[in-house]
Amino acid sequence: MRFRGIVWIVVVVLVLFALIGFFLMPDRNQVQRFENLPWQIEVIAEDRTRVLGIELGQTTLMELAGRLPVPDIRMFVEPDGTRTVEAFYANARVQPFEANLVLVPDLDEDGMAFIWEERTSERPMPSGARRYGLSDDALRALGRMPAVEMSYIPRARWDATLLRERFGDPAGHLRIGDDQDYWLYPDLGLAIMVPTGRGRVMMHYVTLERWEAVLERLEQAGERLLEAAGDGYS
Repeated sequence: MRFRGIVWIVVVVLVLFALIGFFLMPDRNQVQRFENLPWQIEVIAEDRTRVLGIELGQTTLMELAGRLPVPDIRMFVEPDGTRTVEAFYANARVQPFEANLVLVPDLDEDGMAFIWEERTSERPMPSGARRYGLSDDALRALGRMPAVEMSYIPRARWDATLLRERFGDPAGHLRIGDDQDYWLYPDLGLAIMVPTGRGRVMMHYVTLERWEAVLERLEQAGERLLEAAGDGYS
């Protein structure tokens, strides 16, 4: 009898432990919730948009130190003389995705002129553009400037079906050449480049006040491709 009583005590203890483990075990069917996802876009004002935990028009490159990898910051000059400065973040992890990020700081004419004077190394690009390194003084100045545009290139493969599920149907399309189709979301300041062949999707976010300038830039890129194709057949 005494042995049977000990057995029952052991059984009861084991059942209690099993019940405790069952109730404490996380629900496998529960989807983990993440914030700052690519399709969670908050337009705060014409000059401020929050996405991926970055507030375009407000967050500076310096404030992203520690949150993102150290960026490669360069100036690019197109064949037509257009100058841009880009901060490239390779293999940045914004949970739950890994992606490459490109941030464009807010530079007026005087700021761009200063950065131009602080250029260092020069390298030609296949597109015909020129790429320049920048001095330490230029990098420190850029670190204090807010980002106003951001390109997000996910490492994972996104197809059209998934894009529609997450972002909805676009308000319009803009075809660039034979292999790039831009889905346009003007109310969000978002243009998604969807390759028609090989290649990766790219999501380009801007503050609303810069939307028309971005559209103009894309249209000019399309015109340059058409002109190049025409020259090839002449």
